[in-house]
Amino acid sequence: MAVTVFTPSERLAPFVRVFEVMETQEEMTRVLIPEPSIVIGFRFRGASQLVEGGEARTVPDSVISGLRVSARRMRTLAGSGIILAKFRAGGAAFFFDTPMHLLFGETLALDSLVPRAQVDRVASRIADAGDDARRVALLDAFLLSRLRPHAVPGAVQAAVQALQSEPGAVRIARLARDLGLSQDALEKGFRRAVGASPKRLASILRLKSAVSAYRPGMRLSQLAHEAGYYDQSHFNRELRAAVGEAPTRLLGSSDYC
Repeated sequence: MAVTVFTPSERLAPFVRVFEVMETQEEMTRVLIPEPSIVIGFRFRGASQLVEGGEARTVPDSVISGLRVSARRMRTLAGSGIILAKFRAGGAAFFFDTPMHLLFGETLALDSLVPRAQVDRVASRIADAGDDARRVALLDAFLLSRLRPHAVPGAVQAAVQALQSEPGAVRIARLARDLGLSQDALEKGFRRAVGASPKRLASILRLKSAVSAYRPGMRLSQLAHEAGYYDQSHFNRELRAAVGEAPTRLLGSSDYC
C-alpha cells in the first residue's frame, strides 16, 4: 500500500490534521487501529470491505467514520484508491450539524450527513482529477465551503487540548472545575463535539500514540510508559481489548495502520 500525506490549507489546518491518499496494487486486509477523531473518505477507484464476524460489508465510496474503541479489519481490492481527511479531535463538528456522538462506532455513507447532490458532485470531481494534489485541493475546498468557525464551545476545545497533552494524567472532574463547568456539562458538550467521552478519547489517544511510536526491538515497558499507561500490563490489556491480539503479535506484523 502506498500512502501519500498532504498538509491541509492554512484555514483548514486548525480542524483537519492531515490528508492521506492511499492506493493499493494488490488486494490486502489490514487492521485499522482506532483513530482519535472523525475521518471522511472519497474512494476514486476500486472498493473496500469491512470484515466483521466472518462477514464482509462493502464500504460506501464516500464515507464518514466515527470514533470507536475497537479495531476494524478492512479488505481493500487491488487497484483501489481513496483520499481521506483525518480531522483533529473535535474538528469534524465545525463541518457537520449531526452530534458527533451519534457516529460512535459507525461507518456511514457521507450522504447521510451531507446532501447527496453535494457529495456526488465532489466525488465525481475527485474521481476525474488528474493527480493527487488536485484531489486534495478539491477536498480542501469542499470542507472550507462547510466550515462553521464557532461551532464548538471554547471550553470543549480547551478540554481536548488538555487531553492531547497528557492523555494518561488528566482527571476529568478537576478539568471541568478548571474550566468553570460541572463534570456533566463538560462531558455532554464533549461527546457532542468530539464523538466520545473524555475518558474514551484519552484511551484512544494513548493506544494510537503507543502503536504509532513502536519500532522493532523497542521494549514494550518503555513504549507503555511514554504513551501514558500505568505500566506494561495496562497497555497489554487495552491493546488486546481493542484489537483482540497480544501486543507482540500485532506489533510484530505489518498488517496494521
